[in-house]
Amino acid sequence: MKLRLVLFVALLTLGAWLGQSMMKGSGYVLLSYGSWVVETSIWVGLILILSLAVVSYLAIHLLVAALQAEDRLRQWRAERGAHKAMRKTVQGLLSLAEGNWKRAQRLLVSGAHGETRLINYIAAARAAQQNGDYDRCDELLAEAANTTKGAELAVSLQQAQLQLERHQYEQCLATCLRIRKQFPKHQYANKMLLKAYMALEDWQAVVDLLPQLIKHRLILGKAAAQLELKAYSALIEHIVKGRSAQSKDAAAIMKIWRQVPKAVMEHKDFISVADGFVRYLIKLDAQKQAESLLRHLLTQNWRSDWVRLYGWVKGQDEQKQLLFAEDQLQERPNDAALLLTLGRLSLRNELWAKAMDYLQASLGIKEDAETRAELGRLYLAQGDHAKALDMLKQGAALQPLPDLPLPQAEVS
Repeated sequence: MKLRLVLFVALLTLGAWLGQSMMKGSGYVLLSYGSWVVETSIWVGLILILSLAVVSYLAIHLLVAALQAEDRLRQWRAERGAHKAMRKTVQGLLSLAEGNWKRAQRLLVSGAHGETRLINYIAAARAAQQNGDYDRCDELLAEAANTTKGAELAVSLQQAQLQLERHQYEQCLATCLRIRKQFPKHQYANKMLLKAYMALEDWQAVVDLLPQLIKHRLILGKAAAQLELKAYSALIEHIVKGRSAQSKDAAAIMKIWRQVPKAVMEHKDFISVADGFVRYLIKLDAQKQAESLLRHLLTQNWRSDWVRLYGWVKGQDEQKQLLFAEDQLQERPNDAALLLTLGRLSLRNELWAKAMDYLQASLGIKEDAETRAELGRLYLAQGDHAKALDMLKQGAALQPLPDLPLPQAEVS
């Protein structure tokens, strides 16, 4: 308010001064150019000069505005197109969220404009994927890669993810391997690579990939432990059931076995896998490897069936094998299965008296047809036919037999 008052007073003062100046004298201005002569007062000359300046300013302003009109029109059209494309993009994303795949794909493609084209084409590719149009999906991903410089990684990751969803595991595997080659420091591709390996049941590849996944914390805690257990279990079972040359090579499969982490080896759910593996070694007649593995397993899990099995295998050093079993007897003096195994190991070492003592002790703790059969065989070898026959009869009596007619003994 004060500023306006000051300006008003200043204008009044200026006007009064100009009025006084014009009343004192009009002055004289003469302009001559060639045959042209202009004569006027100084005040009229000033007014003409000011008018000319104003007209010149307006003319220049109009000329500049005319020159900029085309650019402004172009800019207006671009902004209008961008707003229109944005509306289509938003509508397309809403349709995608609502599951209207065809409409989403159409709107997203038509709304691909400017810097958002990459997002539009990737989202449209997902819509095409959900609609089952895999060829169009791949075409849209290719267009997405061409829209933005440096978008190869993002597009390739999307492609691998979509291939996983299609169950195209071989193609996904190839895509992930290409990503790892081009972007070795990027780790997320390894997570999809893991899924592809698992789907293809390439358990050796899964086992080889596990350390890197754990190192970069792509799998954590219990999930990592469960994945390790699953991978190693599947790998061992694959070997046991396999028909390849590697599955028949005891040294090769033992090398794989040694890769199994201690935590996995000690897990209760791995016991059945270990049992199948050691029996497979026995089937391959890999007696030394089976004995070594059984000895290790028994120190972790004392199982009666493994104890019995330990008496069947022949280790590299039969004397050390017997000593190991005898060491276990100190903690388990009344274990019938262990005493049976000790009797068999004593026979392997040709310790006949010790074998007899162990077998009789086992039979005294638990009635068992297998123990009686071993005793009967030992009695027979020693020439004690009566005891051998008695063992045979009692052992047979332990097994239920059908009621069948038998011939009568002839009386002489």
